[in-house]
Amino acid sequence: MAKAPAILTEVLSTQCGRGIGVLTLNVPKAMNAVDLDMVNAIDEHMKAWQDDANIVAVIMRGAGEKAFCAGGDIRKLYRSMTLKGRTQYRYADDFFRAEYRKNYVLHQFTKPLIAWGQGFVMGGGLGLFVCASHRIGTESLRLAWPEVRIGLFPDVTATWYLSHMPAPWGLWMGLTGSLMNASECKQLGLTHYAMGSEQWQGILELVTNLPWQDNIARNHQELRKGLQQLEQTTTSELPDARLEANEEQVNKWLEGDDLVAIAKRMSAYKGGDEWLQQGIKNLQQGCPATAHIAMEQIRRGGFMSLKEVVAWELDIAWQSVRHPDFAEGVRAMVIDKDFKPQWQHKDIQSVPRSWVEELLRSPWKVNEHPYVDI
Repeated sequence: MAKAPAILTEVLSTQCGRGIGVLTLNVPKAMNAVDLDMVNAIDEHMKAWQDDANIVAVIMRGAGEKAFCAGGDIRKLYRSMTLKGRTQYRYADDFFRAEYRKNYVLHQFTKPLIAWGQGFVMGGGLGLFVCASHRIGTESLRLAWPEVRIGLFPDVTATWYLSHMPAPWGLWMGLTGSLMNASECKQLGLTHYAMGSEQWQGILELVTNLPWQDNIARNHQELRKGLQQLEQTTTSELPDARLEANEEQVNKWLEGDDLVAIAKRMSAYKGGDEWLQQGIKNLQQGCPATAHIAMEQIRRGGFMSLKEVVAWELDIAWQSVRHPDFAEGVRAMVIDKDFKPQWQHKDIQSVPRSWVEELLRSPWKVNEHPYVDI
């Protein structure tokens, strides 16, 4: 039996004779995890649709109901990190270089780009999702940067989004990997619309009936108006947002820039809120070095351009691939599933500043960086 393609594409016809590109991530058994081949295929199709005058908008979605995309294929990254000899790291380096470049290019996509956020949207999948100019969260949306649990770092432009998010939620998401629902994501600006999954057919009817023009700005405007109207007719019950009820408590924990003090305040929590408890547990059991990187991302991200963010995150990814925590986190959480990673440092307080600076250091000279041309 032939293997199903990892990416499905089609072009929908519209009443006005223009085309709507539909790109579906098609690995539902792996929650549509992205690998290097998928990254290259996405890049190829999106560039073609950007250049095709007949294509006026694009929809991105994930196959199945479980996920838009739960992240990168970290099993393949693990194999790359644990190989012996000259091929060690080669796939991981190629993946991150291609993934970050693709995401930066997608952020420059000028035509309306709709992302259908159903199920899990995490890590590298979230990096892809936030490229869209019209992001929709459904009642099943579970969105997070959960890299603290595997010893990587919140990546694929997370530095930009976390640092521009209303305080204290950017730092909270980076440190804890907490899952956010559709209502919360709309409040934080991670999505633009919150609607029921039953509205999928309504989306298709909307985009095939809009009076698309050559004026891209007008197309965005008309699509936005239609999506807002569709949002008002949703029949699914959307989850309640937990931000306002917990904002005062989380603000107290995350006050200041002393990460050790922040962790101590969070550890002292005796309340019964399960969402807060899970976030604290993720930080306590997660990689201590990742927490330090996330803190730096919040400190620096607000002063960086998106291009600078992408280049800097590639630096950190290159270093993370060559430092033991990332491979160990994947081993414990995904490969062996003993859920007992042996991090290089026992807690946040034990991570020396020199270790953090090493993870943040670029391995390239400025004029030799892989993204010097973007």
